[in-house]
Amino acid sequence: MTQILFRADASRQIGSGHLMRCLTLAHALKDKGYSCRFICQNLPGQLGSLVSEQGFTVDLIPVCQNEQDDARYCLERIQAPIELLVVDHYQLGRNYEQQMRGKVANIMVIDDLANRPHDADLLLDQNLVPQAELRYRNLVNSNCILLAGPRYALLRAEFYQAKAEQRTRLLVNFGGTDPDNLTLMALDALDLLKSQPIPADIVIGQSHPAADVIRQRCEQQPLWRFHQQCNYMARLMLQAKLMLGAGGSTHWERCFSQLPALVVTVADNQRQSTQYLDHLGACIWLGDSTQQSIVKLADAIARCWQDEMLLQQMAQKASELLPHQAGTPAVVKAVTELMRL
Repeated sequence: MTQILFRADASRQIGSGHLMRCLTLAHALKDKGYSCRFICQNLPGQLGSLVSEQGFTVDLIPVCQNEQDDARYCLERIQAPIELLVVDHYQLGRNYEQQMRGKVANIMVIDDLANRPHDADLLLDQNLVPQAELRYRNLVNSNCILLAGPRYALLRAEFYQAKAEQRTRLLVNFGGTDPDNLTLMALDALDLLKSQPIPADIVIGQSHPAADVIRQRCEQQPLWRFHQQCNYMARLMLQAKLMLGAGGSTHWERCFSQLPALVVTVADNQRQSTQYLDHLGACIWLGDSTQQSIVKLADAIARCWQDEMLLQQMAQKASELLPHQAGTPAVVKAVTELMRL
């Protein structure tokens, strides 16, 4: 069976986005008959147990100080030939990839930053930014296949299977780790809106540090529902008429679901695509996490919740960016064609 190796990390500091989108691709490739495994650093808040629960082998390596150490640990754990190495990691680039070349036939890189050179056969950047195809012109080898833009967004199978529902709820999700604890700020903001109670779904990740407090808050409010590390986000998005959350990969899940959003950027790499989506009218950017307050969030929620025309316009713009035939199937097609070359 063809072996595919994923190198991605999750932690309290870096979040879970890299690992989650790799898991999405791994499931899609597994459905095509490929064998997938993961190598992750043993960082605080690592999600190796989640990888195992989803049916994949995971090797935890020590925390690495540089690309050379990372490659050495990875190479020690490769026993059988690897047809494809998938690298989704901001600290790894050409140096790491060149060291891995001796043990892997093909290399795929998933990136957002376009800030370092790569030795890759295929590169995926699913973000929507001006002149996306030109960002990697001097950063990859001439024969590298480039998949650029949200038409290559990695969406889980649930998004292609979910059916439309009545949209009556607010969806709150600030990513897998929520390092700035914006979820609690959002609950405080909703408390300010008790005169116009809003039914809300509150979603947090497996390792959220304030999980117990958030759960207790939700249990005290009959209109709020608490969800932790849920595997049905597509259904929640189709029940929502507005989302409050972070940028990143969630943008494309939301666009695919035609869901308007108030977006707070919680990392530097989220800012460019969020700004551009705001410019296009597909969401409203509220600024960085450091610029938020309870009153600001409450005002933004109240204003949008009552403006049906604005919500309709955002939903239409979002749907135009990611048609239903796009996404994961297009990436899988490109990957399988690469391995057949």
